[in-house]
Amino acid sequence: MGKSLKIGLTGGVASGKTTVSDFFKELGIAVIDADVISHEVTQADGSAFEEIISSFGSSILDENGLIDRKKMRTIIFDDESKKKRLERIIHPKVREKMFKLISQVDDHYLIVSVPLLVETGMNQIVDRTLVVDCSEQTQIERLMSRDQITSDQAKSILINQSERSARLKVADDLIVNEKNVSLNELENEVLGLHKRYSKL
Repeated sequence: MGKSLKIGLTGGVASGKTTVSDFFKELGIAVIDADVISHEVTQADGSAFEEIISSFGSSILDENGLIDRKKMRTIIFDDESKKKRLERIIHPKVREKMFKLISQVDDHYLIVSVPLLVETGMNQIVDRTLVVDCSEQTQIERLMSRDQITSDQAKSILINQSERSARLKVADDLIVNEKNVSLNELENEVLGLHKRYSKL
């Protein structure tokens, strides 16, 4: 592992995690994002692609021979065993790539962004945990406008997410990102944390 301080960034769906990690990027901080890596390993040339196809069949491919993420989501949404099967294929490959990238960073600190930081046990490998939090009502409204879905659909997405309380328990640092928080205020919060992390 690199000598840099590892800050784990996590938060519920539509909490504003990406906005926060983008602000860190603008400050020149390395951000290693599990979502991005998970996309990479499931691309046609990715390390998980063949295994996913042999496990789930070619019906999950779109007309270009790529994994159709919408189909995949539908398949695993209501089926816990299929969801677990997919995670068993993807998670180890994502972790492996993340560890490799982490070891290459040589700054004061870096951001390790993982939506399921607590559930995957990745919080064990970071030095501090930064949680971006907002109320469920805010999440539902953001999901509805972001994904053009109904409030019932948004609620069912939240049910499949981890417990907010479990996330908050492990937080060393917390950014509250409610509807009334402007991008400017959010950026100032990140700046404050940046100064702190640079000194740690």
